Amino acid sequence: MLSALLPKSLVARIYALYSAALLFFVGGGLGLFYQYQFAQQLETAQQSATMLIEVTAQTIADSAVIGDYDTIRRTLEKSTLRSQFAAATFIDISGGRLHSESRTPPEARAPAWLQARVAEHLYEVNRVISAGGRDYGVLRLEFDVDMIAGSLWVLFRNALLLTALGLSGGLLMIWFPLKRWLGPLGRVRQLGGGELAGHTEALTELPLEFRPMFDVLRQTATRLQHELATREKALVSLRQVLAGLQALPETSGCPTDNDIEGMTAAIGRLVAEREAGRLALEQARDAAEAANRAKSDFLANMSHEIRTPMNGILGMTELALQTQLTGEQRDYLQIVSSSADALLTIINDILDFSKIEAGKLRIESIPFNLPGLLEEALPAIAIKAREKRLTLKWGLAADVPQFITGDPVRVRQVLLNLLSNAVKFTDRGEVELQVRREPGTSGMPDTLCFSVRDTGIGITPEAQLHIFEAFSQADNSTTRKFGGTGLGLSISSHLVALMDGEIRLQSEPGHGSTFCFTLPCRPADATPATTPSPAPSPAAPAGGLPVLLVEDNRINQRLATKLLEDRGYRVTHAENGQLALDALAHASFAVVLMDMQMPVMDGLEATRRIRAREAASGLPRTPIVAMTANAMQGDRERCLAAGMDDYLSKPINADELSRQLERWAQARPAT
Repeated sequence: MLSALLPKSLVARIYALYSAALLFFVGGGLGLFYQYQFAQQLETAQQSATMLIEVTAQTIADSAVIGDYDTIRRTLEKSTLRSQFAAATFIDISGGRLHSESRTPPEARAPAWLQARVAEHLYEVNRVISAGGRDYGVLRLEFDVDMIAGSLWVLFRNALLLTALGLSGGLLMIWFPLKRWLGPLGRVRQLGGGELAGHTEALTELPLEFRPMFDVLRQTATRLQHELATREKALVSLRQVLAGLQALPETSGCPTDNDIEGMTAAIGRLVAEREAGRLALEQARDAAEAANRAKSDFLANMSHEIRTPMNGILGMTELALQTQLTGEQRDYLQIVSSSADALLTIINDILDFSKIEAGKLRIESIPFNLPGLLEEALPAIAIKAREKRLTLKWGLAADVPQFITGDPVRVRQVLLNLLSNAVKFTDRGEVELQVRREPGTSGMPDTLCFSVRDTGIGITPEAQLHIFEAFSQADNSTTRKFGGTGLGLSISSHLVALMDGEIRLQSEPGHGSTFCFTLPCRPADATPATTPSPAPSPAAPAGGLPVLLVEDNRINQRLATKLLEDRGYRVTHAENGQLALDALAHASFAVVLMDMQMPVMDGLEATRRIRAREAASGLPRTPIVAMTANAMQGDRERCLAAGMDDYLSKPINADELSRQLERWAQARPAT
């Protein structure tokens, strides 16, 4: 890489080396000058602050003892007049404030980065005003960052200008001697073979170190003139090959058209490079395909392992809601069901392979009831708040529309994450959610601001810079005490951005935090109809039709059996595909509900053997419906390709299961 970047000319190389060395030392000196002046300026400001606050504090203390606040005000005004302080404030013991502000216009406006760096190293100066062992208040001085940064910028700008002038002058001074002393090298390089053989005057102007080399080249050129005449035909063929291969890579050793051996070596090198590139691309392709297969297998396994217990949670909760319950118990179970539904929606998006490959999630835009969404989401947070003896408040401004257009699932997900974090990191006090409408700027539509405030531990300024990054925590101690993956705020930030909003944070360590995210305020054109809570489906009169349930998970067996028996079906169990084959060999069933992943024999293989047996024996086709936690893209197609008739993904919806059974089982009575 270094050889490719070097200039081809010796003059240019020497000039580049000199320029780099000069730039290095001059730039290094400029950097040291900047660091020294920056530290000197800050030290001067701090020393001035120490002297000024000592003098001012004594005067204010004397005035505070006798209650002479006019003298205190004049003292504050004098302390900020034509000084390095922009503001001075006296806060008495009862909370009263005297404030004076006087900002001196800087000599020049410093860049934002310099102002920020100066501000990082200068802090407010505070001094407790006391006399006779009694505290009368606090004196606070605020540095004038603009003035300090402006004076530093003027100094650095002048130094930079002088440095640029010196660097330019040095480069100009070295260029002309180099051209004069090494110019003959360029003239000799431009001579052809015949001219080099007879042109001896140019060789006498060369430096002594180069004369033997060019003398040998001159002799060699004389001999080659005779040999090149006989190789013209070979050169024509080689030029045609090079034209077919397009351009050769440009290097310092690139051969000329008259050098047959060099051209051949260049062609071989080009072919070797292309072959090496092809092999590297094949290896990269194989590695990418292996990684893609590993990721697909991992996501498929995760989908199955997560959906299997989720099926038990949702199904058993639904069965429990159909029993006799107290009002409080029904309320708790409905919260569990609602939270599980929200969790399932998130899992569906995370584990969707095509969405992960695309790198984005689909955001819906539908009308929804905003107060209803809050009333549905807050009970789960209220339970956690009551456990920690926290006060949970929430409210909507009067101008917030009841029905808006957006993605209710994503809004709920962001709110639950922010509220859960607020409760999690708050030991005492309160958590408050407020929704207000803010007017848009410069013709933009209004926005809705969702503000979540807590009185918890707060977040340090350093941690706030990275709080929305994946796997980020406030600090190590917080990680050990509160746990968590550090993904919640990162996901929330991406979701808010996808919904055309932004998320902000205001926090002070020890005084709580306020997370606020905004969304476009788009009132719904029409009031969405209120969807009633699904009532338990009445048991369908199935007439005792036999159903073969092929399922290895005991909880899912119990859940599916209850749902089927409540609808009048007679259930037979099989814990793997081999047992299902044995059961079908001795009895006939109206329908088979088949899982995919099972020990001994999976559902796909069992289905293929059942269809092969039916075809060989001329038996009627038994409906087989996949009822599986494999819900990745392509799983449905694999089930249908194996011979199944339909597909149900877990968690199972009771009404959907009933419709499938009515479609397949009751349409084919068992013999």
